[in-house]
Amino acid sequence: MKVRKGLPGGRYRPLKDQDVEKIHETSLRVFAEVGVQVNFAEARELFRKAGAEVDDATNVIRIAGDLVEELIHKAPPVVQLCGRAENGELDCEVGGSKVYLGTGGTALNVQDPGSQDCRRSTLQDIVNMACLVDALDNIHFYMLNVYPNDLPVEDVDVNRFGAALNRTRKHVMGGVYTVDGVKNVVKMAEIIAGSPERLRERPFISMVTCPISPFKLDESYGQLTMEAARNGIPVVVPAEPLCGATAPITLAGNLVVQNVDTLAGVMLAQLANPSTPTLYGCISSITDLRDMKYLSGAVEMGLMNAAASQMARFYQLPIYATAGMSDAKVNDAQAGYE
Repeated sequence: MKVRKGLPGGRYRPLKDQDVEKIHETSLRVFAEVGVQVNFAEARELFRKAGAEVDDATNVIRIAGDLVEELIHKAPPVVQLCGRAENGELDCEVGGSKVYLGTGGTALNVQDPGSQDCRRSTLQDIVNMACLVDALDNIHFYMLNVYPNDLPVEDVDVNRFGAALNRTRKHVMGGVYTVDGVKNVVKMAEIIAGSPERLRERPFISMVTCPISPFKLDESYGQLTMEAARNGIPVVVPAEPLCGATAPITLAGNLVVQNVDTLAGVMLAQLANPSTPTLYGCISSITDLRDMKYLSGAVEMGLMNAAASQMARFYQLPIYATAGMSDAKVNDAQAGYE
């Protein structure tokens, strides 16, 4: 079986070993002393049964450090994001220092080639972009990168994945919006694979479920995480704390919040289904304090994603990180240098 080797990574390490340890120790203090607010009973009961302290009046759970480590170590250190080539040449073996590149999402607008104007994205844009991804050797997987504004929300999940799978054999990753949508996507993928067992053996889809930052597991995205995990589908739990807004102004403080939020999602997936393929996720950045805007093209975003990659390797978890972002509004020089 031929598997893509991936690009070499892990060369840029902004954190020293003692820095990684300090972020880890501070994160464990947050879990044990501050806790995480879990706003739905099903997840609270899972944490309670695992040994966490649950405050039913505030929905806050506090987790001892040894329990945190026990739960996150249930996640496999390597995740197979498979394609649908028979010889496995489109597979991505994510873990360690291997790097794979994909698209990113989810944009609400697109700019057509040659146009200076933006328009609302549609399902046809996913079809077109999946065709493009399929033809590009340097893009290893297709992250569903636009939202189909022409569909009602209850039809978005299955149609987004369906449109992409119909146009590319590469791995398809995407955000999901409803529990029924997750179920429908899984059913569709099982039909394509030939059986539920074959899909679990070679998962050619994965799902992104973003927790709310800081220190919170809400019901909407928490249920999505659990449903994906129950079905054995690889799941990404990327947190997005912003320096100066939803996290401390310092990069180190932001990284602690990022680490706690993401590990909470990893633990939830493992409680729902131990050994679920789970990717540590990071889409953190900084806030422009003049107007409170999220800055995706900032240098600090690269620093935090590199540091988050070190934290993921410390926990022996594969990571979904962010790169190649820009705050430019058109395809111009700013987009290029950012």
